[in-house]
Amino acid sequence: MSSFDMNPDMIIEILSHSPASLVGKCRLLNKECNKRTYDSSFLKLNLQRTNSVSGYFLEFSERLRVHSAFVRDLGNIPSGSDEISLDFLPPGRVSIKACDASHGILLCVNDLPVKGRQPEYIVCKPTTKQYMILPKPKTRYFTIALGLMVSGSDPFRYKILRLSQLPGNENRRYNFSFTLVCEVFDSDSFAWKRLNNVELPKEDLLVPRTANPVASYGFLHWLTTSNNVFRFCFKTNSWSFFPVPENLASDDSLKLTRYDGKVGVISSRSKEGVDYQDLWVLERSLGNSWVHVKEIKRIGLEPVGFSSNDVVTLADLDGMCSYNMNNGKSQKLQIRAPKFFPSYYWTMSYFPFYSDYERSELGRSNG
Repeated sequence: MSSFDMNPDMIIEILSHSPASLVGKCRLLNKECNKRTYDSSFLKLNLQRTNSVSGYFLEFSERLRVHSAFVRDLGNIPSGSDEISLDFLPPGRVSIKACDASHGILLCVNDLPVKGRQPEYIVCKPTTKQYMILPKPKTRYFTIALGLMVSGSDPFRYKILRLSQLPGNENRRYNFSFTLVCEVFDSDSFAWKRLNNVELPKEDLLVPRTANPVASYGFLHWLTTSNNVFRFCFKTNSWSFFPVPENLASDDSLKLTRYDGKVGVISSRSKEGVDYQDLWVLERSLGNSWVHVKEIKRIGLEPVGFSSNDVVTLADLDGMCSYNMNNGKSQKLQIRAPKFFPSYYWTMSYFPFYSDYERSELGRSNG
């Protein structure tokens, strides 16, 4: 990629025809390439030329039933494609637990309504209607968090992290106030492996509302109740903690996000009677230094993710919209779900999704 500095427009043109996996690799080699390939104009062109789709899976509950809908955010509708849904999965109470936003892969859990039955763990690719039921984890402890990351494209390989709660009688053996059991599933071995327990700092917990971790440069990130960031590395199967920006240490409105491929944190504040949201990003993947990059004027909705480096997706109980941070224009996103009624549901979850329509090898045999 040394030629990028000499002819950046040519490289961007080539990448606009390339799959997300190749674009992702090139982003790691050049800062200008990284910035330009996260621009909405490039992403829209790449979607069209690679027959791909971008958006969010919206999940909402009705009593004991879980519903989901796919919402497009960058406008591309691939030729000959069907409406994207999870209707092809086995029957039951299926809910999304994690996703790899760049490869169109979801991790779902099917809570079977049969007493004594363990939930089914399912990895799927909605655009190709493939799914794979995974072996059950080694432990039956209560699940606290799940994370998914694609670690290779040729051959296709993914890993899953499961953090579960150590029972109280066992937890007292440790010096820390809260200990998590850590297990990793590797599609290569098609098996779960239990790792060393995760020991959280004293009086610290993973934030319950952060269902889907933020993936960045091979790491998964969760926010903790003490405004630390829990970071897990799949390459080394190790974990660590680092603080949010010092001036936000006592802020109770923080939310983790991903921006330009980096882990970010969003905070809220008021200035001269106007509400704003600030975006900070981690300068280096292995560091703990944050940089303030955006000030977003609040328009009454909450950010759920950044479709590009100039467009943020906003949502409330009434719907979703795309907001261009450069020109201040917003566009309502269409939610096609027969059982979605605005303001009816108390909580919703949003899972970013970027996918092609090529089949992937999810395991030893595909659904």
